[in-house]
Amino acid sequence: MRPVNTQAGLLAEFLRLRVDESGKTLAVLSKQVGYSTTQLSTHLSGRIPPHSLVVSLIAATVPPALRERREAEAVRLLRDAQHPPRTPAKPVVPAQGTAVSLAQAQAEQLQVYERLTRALEQEGELRQAAENSARLVWVLLGMVNTLEDRVRKLTGERDRLAADAARGELEAARRRVGRAEEQKATAESELARAREKQRQAEELADRLRQEIEALTDDLDRLRGEGPSPHDHLPTPAATSPGPGEERDAAADDIDAALARATAVNDQDADTIDRISTELTGQPAPTPQAQPLVPDNPLTSPDTANKTAAQLEEDAEAAADRGDAPEAARLYGALAARSTAYFGPDHRNVLLIRGNHAYWVDKAGDPVGARDLHADIVTDCTRALGPDHPDTLISREQFDYWAREAAGA
Repeated sequence: MRPVNTQAGLLAEFLRLRVDESGKTLAVLSKQVGYSTTQLSTHLSGRIPPHSLVVSLIAATVPPALRERREAEAVRLLRDAQHPPRTPAKPVVPAQGTAVSLAQAQAEQLQVYERLTRALEQEGELRQAAENSARLVWVLLGMVNTLEDRVRKLTGERDRLAADAARGELEAARRRVGRAEEQKATAESELARAREKQRQAEELADRLRQEIEALTDDLDRLRGEGPSPHDHLPTPAATSPGPGEERDAAADDIDAALARATAVNDQDADTIDRISTELTGQPAPTPQAQPLVPDNPLTSPDTANKTAAQLEEDAEAAADRGDAPEAARLYGALAARSTAYFGPDHRNVLLIRGNHAYWVDKAGDPVGARDLHADIVTDCTRALGPDHPDTLISREQFDYWAREAAGA
């Protein structure tokens, strides 16, 4: 079925994206929104739907944290579809030049519409990749915490066995320590990848947003208009341990989680490289990680001459060499600066605050880390909702530090 008008086509495309992202079939949605599958199919093909159906579809397919935004976009598209720009009446007998111009205008409109649709799809993919990476960062931060604790405990167990255990038990303990150390290194590597993929995806998505706005203006000039899409975290299959390995349920679970993180990173990398190639002619570069906050001078007395980028580099360097007190101090200054600039709810600010809490704990203050992360849980709950994946992950992090504080 051909759309009723250009605006109806854009609305149908927008709603189809939401349905696809939800993973629900038309049969399932039919029961939720009160329309038959035939009616849904018709409206998703370009027929202008009633306002109640648009709202119901958004409610049934979009996560709560994004629902208000998506509903506003859908309602705007519905309004445009219901009240499209009036087309000037054609002359009864158009001159040959006028007919040619009209055909050229229609061809140009179709071309812009196709480019806009593709740009919207690309932006949706990139925003999704950025969301995936942001969630992975939180997951992997928690995993690194867990693995550091695990390495410490297994090392202690190995050292105790070295004094009075049989040779076989000692070798098994050494293998467990080695495996945990390898897992920790893998988690840290995937954490760095996730941060970089998030930065690349957001950078490309911002570039696409500018192109979308320009194409929207062009389409508006040619009698049309357009929106934007996103969201859903893929669930790649985890790998099982290789043959011959001893059974260690905790380590097996960690391997499965790391395999999933690697698969999501790989999938996002493919998406970013493909879209970067389409936009620029070459895959996404892999430069040094960019600063998370603007390059503005800091006013703290102990960092008066440092930019935010320099402060972040110093914090990462302190973390790399294991200087926990210095890393905690620098991440604290960076968290204060980024919070003042972006506000406490910005995704990168929450990440920096999480790093600060982590290094406060490593510096010997688990109670302080617990209190810092309690604030992060509060802000995530307020900004994203209690059931958002990032909120749930922040609660898991808080529980970890609460246990650490209780044992201090």
